[in-house]
Amino acid sequence: MALRVGFDLDGVLADMDGALAREAKKLFGSRLKERAERQSKGALAPESNPVHDPTSDNAPLLQELRLTASERRHLWHHVTEIDGFWESLDEIEPGIVARLAAVTAEKGWEIIFLTKRPATAGATAQVQSQRWLEARGFRLPSVYVVTASRGLIAVALTLDIVVDDTPENCVDVAADSKARTIAVFRNETPPPVAFQGMGIQVVRSTDEGITLLVDIDSSVSRVEKPPGTIQRLMETLGLKQPSDT
Repeated sequence: MALRVGFDLDGVLADMDGALAREAKKLFGSRLKERAERQSKGALAPESNPVHDPTSDNAPLLQELRLTASERRHLWHHVTEIDGFWESLDEIEPGIVARLAAVTAEKGWEIIFLTKRPATAGATAQVQSQRWLEARGFRLPSVYVVTASRGLIAVALTLDIVVDDTPENCVDVAADSKARTIAVFRNETPPPVAFQGMGIQVVRSTDEGITLLVDIDSSVSRVEKPPGTIQRLMETLGLKQPSDT
């Protein structure tokens, strides 16, 4: 049976942080430069409680930018007014979408792309995401704009595996569904303590995550598929399958 895999977009395939950083520098360039200089001189204390933007569960802004809560709100408002913003992003790993497309075609996987991207000017976030994926080699992508828990979505879509880079999403999927969770954790620091004992598998790149998916697919294909519910019921009733007649 084909694997059904949910793939997050930002931080896994698309470099949203890079795009946001570019826009932030356009808006707050002089302020950011001043903060960077003060930080390099040790005159700026580390941010103990960085603000996470409530409108999106995508990868957080680059911490070195040290945006205030007000600046982050301003940045997101600015982004929503950019026509086709989600189509302008770079791949986080060059060629990664084409590699995923090639392996998906070879293995016959069913991929559903998950995102909580807010709306911007132009086409909907869903359509922009589909265009972005197609332009990089993934034909006819299925994109689901998330409005609920990733765990509940994994259950509703009967996903076998979810690939994500946000710790909260990974824990949510592992806790609330039977889907396996692959966390793309690019930081050199150890993964969150919450991952321990939850069966969350950590990789350091999306490319490594795809390789892990191939290994999982190979192991699943070697296991004999158990009889389905209808087949078991017919065997219990002593009936023949239609193919037996």
